[in-house]
Amino acid sequence: MIAASARRDRSWLVLVACAAAYLPFTFLGYGTDIDVGNILRAGGMVLEGDGYHMSRAPGAVLHEVGTALLDRLGGSVLVNLASTGFALAALWAVHELARRDGARWPAWIVLLIAANPWFWIASTSLGDYTWALGLVLTGALQASRDRRLLAGVLFGLSLGCRGSTALIAACWLLAERLGADARRPSWRATLTTAGVATAIGALCFVPSWWAAGRHLSFLSQSAPFTGWGVNAGRWAVKNAAVIGVPAGIVFLVGIRRGFGALARWHGSVAVRFAVLSTVAAELLFLRFPFKPVHLLPVVVAVALLVGASPAVSQRWLVALFVAQLVGGLVSTTIGQPDVPHAATSGRIAIHVTEGPLLNDVRCRLEDRRAGPWPDPVDPVTVGDAHARAAANFDCQSETWKADGG
Repeated sequence: MIAASARRDRSWLVLVACAAAYLPFTFLGYGTDIDVGNILRAGGMVLEGDGYHMSRAPGAVLHEVGTALLDRLGGSVLVNLASTGFALAALWAVHELARRDGARWPAWIVLLIAANPWFWIASTSLGDYTWALGLVLTGALQASRDRRLLAGVLFGLSLGCRGSTALIAACWLLAERLGADARRPSWRATLTTAGVATAIGALCFVPSWWAAGRHLSFLSQSAPFTGWGVNAGRWAVKNAAVIGVPAGIVFLVGIRRGFGALARWHGSVAVRFAVLSTVAAELLFLRFPFKPVHLLPVVVAVALLVGASPAVSQRWLVALFVAQLVGGLVSTTIGQPDVPHAATSGRIAIHVTEGPLLNDVRCRLEDRRAGPWPDPVDPVTVGDAHARAAANFDCQSETWKADGG
């Protein structure tokens, strides 16, 4: 009991170590996400009183306006520090969820997530990914502590940062209702959380609804559907990019023990949440296989699932942690599309290349040498801002697409 308490007391050191590792990357500019210019423009127009114009459907007004405000106060560094702060909140929530579930090594579960190159990238650059994850996972933690109103508020705010996070919040609420563990809440508690989350989430989308002429067209996606075959190819390539070759090999070696947690389905809300959110996120990504960072909920869920397995050894967790660090530095391309960003087919193209993290640093340093960012709100330079973001995203894609296609 005393040893366990001491470990918990020192758990904050893991978050301090993650913050120290992430901090240097926050000084490398906005990052390589293709929506950088769009997000800054959407939030900047609100601050200037020009009305709301969402950066992309269905809108993310809390993140867009919050990012624009931070940018005006402290530039890209403050924007990136906010991403880091939300990432640390997500890691803390995972640690506490794993500890409450009886995981033997909750700190290693945190390190598995933190060492994933794509989580690292999202945690140190402009994007809504860690904002949404930090809020929804903290909401799940508060729900597990029976703080139902606070959980609902956090779930609702996470939707205001990223609409697809509704799936993750719904997975937690469903996980609460399944199984037979003694800590299952009452229907009233679950419905209270769901109701508060729905109300606040709906309020967050009022600006999108208003900007769309007070109808629901803001919910539609403009990206064309090119067929399930193409989507399956993109889904596979980007899943492989997120896992990485070194970590993928280590994971396959221990996969049988890693999924031993499935035997705890009936008695662990964390296991049910991990399984449900993995399935939901992967199905959504199969339909919209856009960016590797969209798979971050899967990274979190798999880490939770692995940590919940009684058959997992600490040695394997350490090996998986090290493999992810190596995979951030060295990787391979998987395939080459016939048409960049508009593929209808492709071919296998395996080449050793920089890992996602190393590639991200190179791309961001190249971007900094290009000078200050064009003003994304000024009609004269908005096109330049969009082109620069697209070029940075092309640079990022070189880590998983042959010839940068």
